[in-house]
Amino acid sequence: MTTWGPQGREVYERTYSRDRADGTKETWEQTVARVVDGNLALVPEWSHEPGEREALFDLIHDFKAIPAGRHLWTSGVEGRQFNRNCHRAGWGPKLADHFTFTFDELMKGGGVGANYSNDYLRSLPSINGTVKPMFYINTGHDDYAEVTANKSLSMSHTTRPVGKKGVGKADVWQVEDSREGWVDALGFLIDSVVDPGFGVVVFDLSLVRPRGSKIRGFGGTASGPGPLADALNRVSDILARRVGEQLRPMDAMEIDHAIASCVIAGNVRRSARMSILHWMDDDIFDFIHCKADHMSHFTTNISVEVDSAFFTALDQDVPHAVRVFNEVTEAMLRNGEPGFFNSDLASIGEYGDIRSTNPCGEIALEEWESCNLGHVNLSAFGNDWQGATRAFRLMSRFLYRATYADLTNERQAAVEDRNRRIGVGFFGYQEWLGELGIKYSDAPNDLLVRQLLSEFKEAARKGATLLAYTLGSPVPVKFTTVAPTGTIAKMPGTTEGMHPVYSRYYERRVRYASSDEKVISLEKDHEVEDCIYTPDTKVVVFHTRDAILDRVPEELVQQADELSVEEMLAGQRLVQTFYADNAVSFTVNVDPETSLSELRNALRRHLPHLKGTTVMPDASRPQSPYTRITRDEYEAATDHEVGVSYDECATGACPVR
Repeated sequence: MTTWGPQGREVYERTYSRDRADGTKETWEQTVARVVDGNLALVPEWSHEPGEREALFDLIHDFKAIPAGRHLWTSGVEGRQFNRNCHRAGWGPKLADHFTFTFDELMKGGGVGANYSNDYLRSLPSINGTVKPMFYINTGHDDYAEVTANKSLSMSHTTRPVGKKGVGKADVWQVEDSREGWVDALGFLIDSVVDPGFGVVVFDLSLVRPRGSKIRGFGGTASGPGPLADALNRVSDILARRVGEQLRPMDAMEIDHAIASCVIAGNVRRSARMSILHWMDDDIFDFIHCKADHMSHFTTNISVEVDSAFFTALDQDVPHAVRVFNEVTEAMLRNGEPGFFNSDLASIGEYGDIRSTNPCGEIALEEWESCNLGHVNLSAFGNDWQGATRAFRLMSRFLYRATYADLTNERQAAVEDRNRRIGVGFFGYQEWLGELGIKYSDAPNDLLVRQLLSEFKEAARKGATLLAYTLGSPVPVKFTTVAPTGTIAKMPGTTEGMHPVYSRYYERRVRYASSDEKVISLEKDHEVEDCIYTPDTKVVVFHTRDAILDRVPEELVQQADELSVEEMLAGQRLVQTFYADNAVSFTVNVDPETSLSELRNALRRHLPHLKGTTVMPDASRPQSPYTRITRDEYEAATDHEVGVSYDECATGACPVR
């Protein structure tokens, strides 16, 4: 039986229900049927288990197991090559390769991670010249006045070449009104500074649909040509700083930030990125502090890559390692970033270079590789361990079939065919512990929890392995993970991933497009303000009582601020050790007044055993998704709702779907 969470139906209808040919919207039953049938159709029917379709339908329909949102959105429809949530952008051999890949995947709605360390950038071509972008737009275009009023853009009044003889010729680039057209324009600009044949490029924006036009596919409204022109202009300025040199890490990150900001302007989603730099890199301290200003690099999470050499150096009090550790931990308590990424631990069992993760950090990836995620709702099973084990096995088979989905990028297809990486995760962890009669802080030392997590891991491994043997394909390099399940956990209304409940009572902030009619109705009894991060967006405040109080005895519910740093890291280490062979995305929420010594001591104990670690001080940034309030403050508010808080990565940069 389908039991929606407090905001579950709204989340589903807004995020996953597709328009049908007859003008209606999908029902949940129709979505589940499309997803299951689309997944099964990826492989020959003879590889299916008897009754597998019915079992999968029931699991997903009843919220007992749910594939990642990207599968819910694209499985069974044209465009199934977009069924991967997140990716890792590689480097080279062309300078533009990394940036065009990033732009393309962000516009498809995916997230992108990358390692920006100099040992990658040194293999790239140098920048040998500058290219001045100029912009032309037809006077009849709806956005003509808006674009030409932008004083930062150099406008051309003709599409004829305007270069001067002896200085460099000019060319005209007609920007096609498509994702590919925008990516090609960026690639052309970057290629032109490596082998400069153009002193000036005129980008003709006339074909780009005007701002406010409907976007097919992922929905939302078009940004118009203005944001693309801004991005090309910014990229040109960044490249011009390095003529005769190679890009530095912060240059490359600035370019990706300009690209992501362009994607954000479409008001479809916030771009999701992860930026990683090795602890021995020459630019490490600029990197550590690049987000000290909340408005800088807001489109990316950042993590410092550490390894066994780092821990050895730290134990030996090597000054550079100590300084990196100290400055990262100070920044963690100040604004929640950077995190740490342990590449040596993550490399165990891998075939290639996995020195970067997806934006939320739960999957370490090779260059060009992507995530392939699905989740089991532990809270739906309680003491039914056999039922949960079966769900892990079936979700593993679902994800393995998804590795057969179309991929349009040849480099990505090559690594995916070899690795077949999947990530079976779970959510509803704290409710599950409560039904077992176990407090969150007691779980790391509970033998039953360790045993069950190990059995769930083995069920996922066996499910995909048997299907791989049946199909004669490679066995996945990794099987299990814990992701920030976000909107997925919202549908049944459970805790997200392995996180403890944020607070029994809290203010929840939800972002809506400024044009959304719902904002007008909400203004009557809710606080509404302009979003400081994203243009044309409003933030609505909801006063909320967490739904966990309806499911777990209150004496067993520990909210995040009642758990120490030590207890939370011990919980993450438990799941990393006994369940996840990929990584665990987990945010340690701490009181900003937590002492550095407490944080550092806990990290020194647990960090070598964790593949990724993020610490977030409460209310460390303006318009945080959640703010704790007391029961009295909740009851005194003019609006009341029951809800579930969920993590959005350390900075709120994760994708919606």
